[in-house]
Amino acid sequence: MLFLSESDIKAAIDMKGTIDALETAFRVHSEGKTKTPVRTHLDLDAVNGIGLFMPSWVEPIKAMGIKTVTVYQDNPKKNLPVIQGTVQLFDGETGTPISVMEASYVTKLRTGASSGVATRQLAPSDASRAAIIGTGAQAYMQLWAVMTAVPGIKEYRIFDIDRDKAEAFKGQVEKDFTGVRFEVASSAAEAVKEAQVITTCTTSKKPVFSYSDLGEKEVHVNAVGAFTPQMQEIDAEVMLKADKLYVDDFEGALAESGDLIIPIGEGKLRKENITGEIGEVLLERMNGREKGDGLTVYETVGMGSLDVVAARAIYDNAVKNKAGTELSLE
Repeated sequence: MLFLSESDIKAAIDMKGTIDALETAFRVHSEGKTKTPVRTHLDLDAVNGIGLFMPSWVEPIKAMGIKTVTVYQDNPKKNLPVIQGTVQLFDGETGTPISVMEASYVTKLRTGASSGVATRQLAPSDASRAAIIGTGAQAYMQLWAVMTAVPGIKEYRIFDIDRDKAEAFKGQVEKDFTGVRFEVASSAAEAVKEAQVITTCTTSKKPVFSYSDLGEKEVHVNAVGAFTPQMQEIDAEVMLKADKLYVDDFEGALAESGDLIIPIGEGKLRKENITGEIGEVLLERMNGREKGDGLTVYETVGMGSLDVVAARAIYDNAVKNKAGTELSLE
């Protein structure tokens, strides 16, 4: 069994490779060729944490796995990551455990790549400006994914309610990505004003910008942060007025995302307002951005099949490159 650390994973795959792998994951999911139950949540209020358990079987690649992660919001105060855990990968033909890998990086990588897949399909073709709202654990990968999906974007506005965090994030990405301009905005409204691709990756329980902040331009929104029914980053009017509203997984989004659950519960949105799954666009059963589309939205809560497909691609590359550490269960 191969153990893969964060550094092993980084050496095995980049963002483009992950986006390409996840396109396959979304296709097979929407074809019904996976067994992927809605993830199990353990709400750990006493420690301001959440435990998440995400199993999946992906038939076309004969792989099975489970990701177990914890999300402890107070960990930065203890100099610990917010997200920690492992991915266990099994050979689908024999059930043999073939790998255990660090899950935090896999989670951030595949969550970013998920937005990258949607951005490829839904971003305006002439997009040159983007916004990132929230500079926590997910922000770096979200930015990298949008850059990979739409290389023509050369200006990013960054906003976080903690200005110091936003400035620190700006300093980090300026070192890692050249030929791109980064600015820290004074408000979310300012950040999204001219942006044609907007990504929200916060833990907010109320919308971070309003529909009126978007103006009249063509724009695509990646809604990433609201992975529990209590979280809501996106205003109901944004969802309602979207020309296309896609999700990663219909069942999971309606069970977990407050961006959908809250406005549906208030009667401001209906399930029928959801256009479909992004996998259906990749299968050409539905259309991505079309002429005349102004606003498109992609709502993602994540699903186990994405982790398994990403983990299988990471594992295969690591084996090819003779990376990682062999472990024995005997």
